[in-house]
Amino acid sequence: MLYLVFVLFELLFANAMYSSKALEGYTAGYLADCPGSNIPTPIDPKYLKYLTISVQQGRSFFSSRSTYSYYQIDELPKNPHVNFSQPSVMYIGGYMDHPSYLPGKVLGVLYKKLGYNVFLLNTNFFTVFDYPLAARNVRSIGKPVAEMLVSLTQYGLDPKTLSIVGLSLGGHTASFVAKNFKLLTGINISRITALDPSGPCFRNLGPEDRLDQSDADFVDVIETNIDEYGMAAPVGHVNFYVNGGEFQPGDVFWVPCTGLCSHIRSFTLWVAALNNPDSFIALKCDSVQDARDKKCYDRTPIVTNIVGLNTDRTREGVFYLSTDNNYPYFLKEKGLKKKYEFFNSHLSLNRRSGTKIFGEQLFESMFSKLYKIKLN
Repeated sequence: MLYLVFVLFELLFANAMYSSKALEGYTAGYLADCPGSNIPTPIDPKYLKYLTISVQQGRSFFSSRSTYSYYQIDELPKNPHVNFSQPSVMYIGGYMDHPSYLPGKVLGVLYKKLGYNVFLLNTNFFTVFDYPLAARNVRSIGKPVAEMLVSLTQYGLDPKTLSIVGLSLGGHTASFVAKNFKLLTGINISRITALDPSGPCFRNLGPEDRLDQSDADFVDVIETNIDEYGMAAPVGHVNFYVNGGEFQPGDVFWVPCTGLCSHIRSFTLWVAALNNPDSFIALKCDSVQDARDKKCYDRTPIVTNIVGLNTDRTREGVFYLSTDNNYPYFLKEKGLKKKYEFFNSHLSLNRRSGTKIFGEQLFESMFSKLYKIKLN
């Protein structure tokens, strides 16, 4: 009888195929390595007039901005809304981004309210190309932007109170600016915050060709889509893998938050962190794989860190951050307990809790939130 069972098993599974990296191969080519994208493109000096910095002058979306090109940078310190006794931040957008688009407007207002000099770098002229070419161009603009910052130091800009926030491709642009600033001055800028820095064209490169912790005194990275638009490597001093870093829970739970949605979550989460200081508490992990697998809850000793301006720079490494699926996302101390991890706590389709299955519980939860009543 046992022999017959064995034969049946062999017949059923003899042609079964189990996947592995050795079988599948590794990503390569057009958007994985982007052959040639690590070679900077020469920029004609006449085009540097399109490389501009805008100064956020007020605390509302409708506040005016003054804009200065590469050739006008010495005029910027004369702006009455610039005070170099205050900390400064430069925002660098992603692929085809522009300071007038929503991310730049939102961060401009938020940082201005926090008392910063706010500089919004416009790289749009150099990034409205096929993506691999844009990836080449941001290498080339690193030096002229660094030269603009060096000019500002002559008027009082302190690199030790300067932060750069880079979204997606802007995370690597920030790297090239910081690398060139150090080459020109011998000094690191204070901080780079990279919001899901781009993976395509960068994830397989070395530290000299992409964002790296050596680029600033402190580099923190928020990872939300590490296998698609972002990159998995822990290239910062502190690396936050949000819900494991791969994909994020959708704002409407049954609608998946796929690649671009998860990628942009890094921005909305940073906005939430600025608006809600010390509310995002992350757990240290022993590896990126542990963060992916959500195996950081039982690590001892428990080490935590904060996402936001108050991140503890002395607690370096890989951190797992658990969030809710709706803005403002934070769970505070609940995020340190496995039972509140979003997917595990909501994906209960195979578990009955008395008489209600997950779909019924979700419907009642949404209904009660909308109408402020409790269903029995």
